[in-house]
Parts: sequence; structure tokens; C-alpha cells
Amino acid sequence: MQKSKKFRFAFVSNSSEIARAVKVYADPRQEEVIIKLATMEEALPVARTLLAEGVDVVLGGGATGKLLRRSLDQPVVTIARTHLDVLRALIKAQKKECCVGLTSFEQPTDGVDIFARLLDMRIQQIIFNSSTELVAGIRKAVGEGVECVVGGGICSEIASSLGVEGIVVTPSNEVIQRAFEEARSIAAAQRKEREKAEQLQIILQTVVEGVIGVDAEGQVNILNQTAAELLRLDPEAAVGKPLPEIVKGAGILKVLETGMSDIDQIRRIVDTDIVINSIPVKADGKVRSVVSTFRQASRIQNIDRKLKEKLYAKGWVAKYTLDHFKGQSREIAQLRDKAARYAEADTTILIQGETGTGKEILAQGIHNASDRKDKPFVAINCSALPETLLESELFGYEEGAFTGAKRGGKIGLFELANEGTMFLDEIADIPQSLQARLLRVLEEKEVMRVGGDRIIRVDVRIISSTYKELAVEVKNQRFRADLYFRLAILRLHIPPLRNRIEDVPLLAQELFSRYCEGTGKMPAGIVKQLKEYEWPGNVRELDALLKSYAVLLGRKNSDEKLFQELFAEVRANELISPSPVQQPSPGLRIDRYKSNLKEIVEQFEVEQINEVLRDCKFNRQEAAKLLGISVNTLWRKLKQQEESSQKDG
Repeated sequence: MQKSKKFRFAFVSNSSEIARAVKVYADPRQEEVIIKLATMEEALPVARTLLAEGVDVVLGGGATGKLLRRSLDQPVVTIARTHLDVLRALIKAQKKECCVGLTSFEQPTDGVDIFARLLDMRIQQIIFNSSTELVAGIRKAVGEGVECVVGGGICSEIASSLGVEGIVVTPSNEVIQRAFEEARSIAAAQRKEREKAEQLQIILQTVVEGVIGVDAEGQVNILNQTAAELLRLDPEAAVGKPLPEIVKGAGILKVLETGMSDIDQIRRIVDTDIVINSIPVKADGKVRSVVSTFRQASRIQNIDRKLKEKLYAKGWVAKYTLDHFKGQSREIAQLRDKAARYAEADTTILIQGETGTGKEILAQGIHNASDRKDKPFVAINCSALPETLLESELFGYEEGAFTGAKRGGKIGLFELANEGTMFLDEIADIPQSLQARLLRVLEEKEVMRVGGDRIIRVDVRIISSTYKELAVEVKNQRFRADLYFRLAILRLHIPPLRNRIEDVPLLAQELFSRYCEGTGKMPAGIVKQLKEYEWPGNVRELDALLKSYAVLLGRKNSDEKLFQELFAEVRANELISPSPVQQPSPGLRIDRYKSNLKEIVEQFEVEQINEVLRDCKFNRQEAAKLLGISVNTLWRKLKQQEESSQKDG
């Protein structure tokens, strides 16, 4: 540990007697003491010179100490005489059996009349404010019969020069020791303050933001180098002066007047857009000062860009292009062409299609074909999260917004997607309470975090998708009509795989080549069987089958027996009956027949799902894999079962 540096004290007085006592009681292990004998008139410039040379604390004797304390703007420790010190000096004078003069600086000494009665002596007080007055006062007192003068060291010298005796009032040892203790405390506190001030200066000069502080009078008391360069100010000329005209438009004086913070204000100063935050500093309910930070808007934009780059690293990026949306049918070719034209329009797009048709691949392809391709692509499944969690994910939240909220809050997905694309999958399942907030994002381009009170501007293109008919949802009052028309400015429909069976060979070969370790060539017999199936789970179901086949096939080129076993399992677990609809018997109404068939299919689906769940010990991920559907689809179907059961109950 570094040894503490000694304090430097200076004793300034006209009394050599007190100076000798001070020298005796100084502790050389803690302080170095400089003795300077000076008249009252000389004391002030001498003390200022000593302080400029690095002296920590000035000690002053008697009247000189009082004068220095009153005149200097730095702490001065006065070694002042006590009544006991005066009494001891008067007792010495009593032995002379004469009239005694007692000198007092600026005002009479209290209790002198008591001393006079106690000692049975006549005491005449000599009041003075300067050396000249002291000499004149003693001379007058001597002329009036005073034969002994009691006071400071200079008083004794003046009395001797007039032919009378002088007795010096010497402070007691306790007074001198107490003065040194006070001086050490002051010096230690000053040293700590200097260290803090140096640390503050280092912080102010190293922070990337410009910092300006003004006191209650509107004068600059803090100005770091960054602020000086940004605002083109001279620190030496600005500090200690009223706020420069060039900065008055920043709103700092308004905060000083109102006591209200001014946050994230963008103002143009010296031809530069600057973001300014001004905070009032209050004490005892009053505004004592204001601290403002300045930062160029362009720097914040750079930070935002770096944040986006970091988000890309976390996966908020579209991996697929429109070329990844495979298919050779006329419908798919037209769909790709239409999607490419829509990508240039930069407005909302609604993609409709059954589960597993590739809605997110198409959305990513549109994003990568648009001008926003270098910006974030953020996707969320609106049916996979509870309402409260979905709200906080979409819009973010402030610290303390609810129990369990992260410290510092959390940025929402709309903010993360700023300047990019937001993909809202299964938009039909978004709760009605959030539909109004989503509409505001579309109309006003702004969001507010949960528990927040600040509007945040966002520039986001929204692509949404659903397997449901949104128009039907609107008619059934489950979806807002105004939101529907906002989301469906441009519309795309992905046909199910059963309606474009000619795409199955291309898709099957593409998927099989991706997974297999052999030649990767699909046998014609297997392709023929694949084309004869209706694929209720669409491309996702085909993908699951071929992935399983490729994994079990290993390095072999083909194994039709293995394929037959796997394909048989798929057909056995088919959720939608591929059988042709039988003709109704005479007298049976068509709508009644369809209703019964629908109920039969739904009941069969429920039974199959529950059976697979039981076999998988209710492991949803494993069950979804066996069923050939996604976990989200399984979750949705279970939710529908639950809602149906509640209605029946």
C-alpha cells in the first residue's frame, strides 16, 4: 500500500511566541509546518501565495487568523485565545498592581467585567481592526494611565516601544492540539475531494458523450472536451461564464427553470443534429444545477446499425430466397412471379395456405427480394404464446412492468425488426386485445412498451400468414375488419400439395438429396407411390417421411421395403380421409351428410392425436414427429380440442 503523503500546513501570524508553540506541537510524521510571521496587512497576500504553492491548510493566530478566515475562500484554522488563556495572562498582570489594557479584535471580549471584579483590578479594553488602529489604541490607553498591555505578540512589542510592559496571551496546549486536529481533518477531506474531482474529470474527458453542467445562476461549471469540440466552445472561456448563445437553444435553461427533465430531444446546433438529455440536480427541493449530455444523432444511428448487426448474428436474418420455394407447377411458378413483384411494393402481405405449405419460406424469400434484405427478418408464431407473453414479446416492456420483468426491461420484436420485416405467423390466432395495438403499429408506425410512457417510432414491413380464412374470421367477429384490410393489402395463396401433385417428384428429390448419404437418386417406383398420396400435411409431411427414410437408409442407395414400411405408417396416421365422398342415400340431405362426415373426421383426428400422445408419454415433440405435423400445429389442435370440450361442458 502506498504511504500517504504528508500534509503541508502554514502558520501565519505576527506572534513569534505562538509560532514557537505551534512548532512544538506539530507532528512531523503527519505534517510539515511552514512558519510565516507577518502583520495583519501582510498576512492575506502571504497566505494566498502559500496556498498557490500547494499548502493544504493555513493556520492563523488570533486576530490574523480571524482576518484570514473572513478573506480567503479556502478553509483557515484559527488558533484563537480562550477566556481561560486571557484569565491566565490577566493574573500575571495582577501582580504588577496597575491599570491593565486588554486588546480585542473587532469587538469587546465578553466577561471582562467579571475578570475585573474577580481579580480586583481595572481593565480597559482596546478594540482594533487593523495594525494602525492597534498602535493608536495602545498609545491612547497608555496616555490614559494604562501601565500594562495584555494581548498578542505584536501588542507586547508596541507596549514596549511606548515604555510600558506587555504580556502575551498564549493559547493553551489543548487549543493548539485541537487546531492541528481540525487542520488534519480539513486537509484529509480536501485530499479526498481532489481525488474525486480528478476521477470526475477523467470520467468526463473519457466518456463518448459531451457533458455540460450549469449552476443555479445559469453559469457553466462543467464542460468536457467532447462537448467543447462538438459545440465549438473554448473550455477556458466558457467555464464560469453564462451559457453561450449557441447552446441556449438546447433547452438547458428551461430545465433549470421548470425542474423537469428533458430527455432524448433532437435539436440542430452548429449545423449538426444532436440528441440532448438534460437532468435537473435538486437539493432540499430546489434545483441547484442542470447536467446535460450531448451526442451526435449520426453516432446513435451507427450504434443502432451495430446492434442490428449483432441481431443478425443471433439469427434474426432470412435464410431463404424465392428460389428455395420449389415447384414446377404452373401455380407455383405464377406464385413466385407474383411474390417477386410484391417484394418491390414495400407494403403488407397476407399469405394464406394450409400448414406445411411453406408460408415462412415464401415470406423470407419476399424479404430477401426486397430493399430491406440487409435488415432484420423477425418471425413469431402468434398461436404459440399466451396473450400476456405475446404482448411483451411483440412490444417489449420497461423495468418493473410486471412480476418477473427483467432488470432494465426488454426490447420488443417490433423494435428489433426496425427497418426490416416482421413475419407474424398464424395471425388469425392473435388475441383481440392485441389486434388494436397491432393496428396502431400499421397506421402510426409507432409502439409503446408494456409499462412504458414513451412512444417509439418503428419502420417495419409486416408479412402475415394464416391457414384460416381471415375473411370468415372477420364475419364471425373474431378478427377486426380494419386490421384485416390493413394486413391484406397484397395477398398470396399457396395451394396445398394435393392440388399440385406434379410438384411432388421435384420436391421429393430435393429433400432426399439433402438428407441421404448414398447417390441421392429417388427410384421411379417410390416417386410413383408418392404421387398417389394426397399429403394432408403438405410439404412438411413429405419432408418428415423422406428424412426418416434417409436416416434409416444410411449409405445404401435404395431400400423399397424400408420405404414401404415407413410410408404405410404415414398412411395409417393420415389425419384427413383421402377416400372419395360416397353418394348420399335417397332422402338424405347433402349438407347433413357433409356435417356428419366432418364430425367423423374431427373425432377420428382427436382419437389419433390422443392415442399417439399416450404412446409418447405426452411428449409433444415426439408425438408431432410421429403424426407428421409441426409442434405448433399439434399445439393448435390440442387448443381447439380444449375449447371444444369447454363449449360442450
